[in-house]
Amino acid sequence: MQIKETLSQGLKRSFEVTFPSADVETKLTNRLQKIGKNAKIPGFRPGNIPLPILKQRYKNEALSAVLEECVEKGVEKVLKDHDLKPALKPNVDLKSFEDGKELIFNVSLEILPTVGDVKLDNLSFEKYVIKVPSHEVSRVLENFARHSRKTRPLEKLRKTRKGDIVIIDFEGFIDNKPIEGAKEQDHALELGSGAFIPGFEDQLVGHEKGTRLDVNVTFPEDYHEFQYAKKPARFDVLIKDIHEADPIAVDLALAKKLGFESVETMESWAESNLSKNYEAQCFLHVKRHVLDALAERFSFDVPENMTELEFDNIWKQLCKEIGIEEPTTAANANAKNKKASKTFEEATGKSEEELRAEYKAIATRRVRLGILLAEIGRQHKISVTNPELLEGLKARAREFPGQEKEVYDFYRNNESAMATLRAPIYENKVINFILDQSKITEKPITPEELEALLLHDEEEAEKMIASQAKQAKKKTKKKDT
Repeated sequence: MQIKETLSQGLKRSFEVTFPSADVETKLTNRLQKIGKNAKIPGFRPGNIPLPILKQRYKNEALSAVLEECVEKGVEKVLKDHDLKPALKPNVDLKSFEDGKELIFNVSLEILPTVGDVKLDNLSFEKYVIKVPSHEVSRVLENFARHSRKTRPLEKLRKTRKGDIVIIDFEGFIDNKPIEGAKEQDHALELGSGAFIPGFEDQLVGHEKGTRLDVNVTFPEDYHEFQYAKKPARFDVLIKDIHEADPIAVDLALAKKLGFESVETMESWAESNLSKNYEAQCFLHVKRHVLDALAERFSFDVPENMTELEFDNIWKQLCKEIGIEEPTTAANANAKNKKASKTFEEATGKSEEELRAEYKAIATRRVRLGILLAEIGRQHKISVTNPELLEGLKARAREFPGQEKEVYDFYRNNESAMATLRAPIYENKVINFILDQSKITEKPITPEELEALLLHDEEEAEKMIASQAKQAKKKTKKKDT
């Protein structure tokens, strides 16, 4: 086997691998003889079939296996001899191969960048601490009581009022076209709960059982499905029945119903869960600032193939969220993109070009930080233990009540799925390690202040990404000129 490097530019490497014809022929003969040990051909015993007969019957099958073996060994030797760590699986392009002649193929790859010794000195962060307010505990328990109380149809008919539970059929429309997923029958809605779009429940107050009416609302600006944000909608609603509920009571009966020994243990449980939730949010805040600090301190080239893969995943998710179908063929790409460009503008207030630039900047940042965190973890021997992975699996299973066994089986029998479970656990362990090496200043904060702070973080992150996208665009233009 001969290996010749044909490209070494940045993180890109290419090699030409040549297997002499004699080596290929030897491997082919060995493969055919192996097949012949179990082959069944009339007139011959297995293991005694002449080579020419085996070639006539099994040459294509054997040759395919030989090519696969040569490629595998060739790639392995390229990586070993040149001490390369590929970012993704190398690409192989068959250059030349004919019967009785040498085999030549090209191996192209991008390697992981050399990060070097990662210095984590002189880092400092603010870590927020929340004491759970008593009114938050009361709110949680009142919600438990609200959802567990008994309801019954009105004994005496009257018009609806706040606090009633109405049983409704509804269907939503925008520009007289049905909204996907906005149709339901026999839905129980408590008027005044704020469960539906603002203004929806108010319009159901003051009506009798059997009333059919149009409810006109506008989707909020921050609605989770971008394509509906700020759009006016009409809902056809039928009030099928009106129920009233028992008063909300946080008492021993509720505690017993929920499996607690007393009201105090129920309150303690609620406070503990709220505390864990706030701790997770505070960690999210400080984690963002750790990543910002790392991004500012460390800069290095990242593999284009990893960035493109990350961008594709982000872009597909974005298109799914805003309801845009990506073009699937080159023939209709231009037409669909022209049509989609206006839709991007309507859905997000930005052009497709602007969004692509911003999300490519996000993809590049994610890949760089991922490589950096992995290197920090490697240098400091950080790993995910089996008990930690099991705890993560339990948490995942709890997200699917009644399907826990299916979730366990899926992850335990799916190595790639288990890797997606391990990745965030590993990342958080590295972040906690960095925090342990940093100067931490604890600062008390209220839940309302934390919510405003997280919103501010999001806005600042968007500004930063937009700025990075513009800078990247300017650099590209300079290179082109």
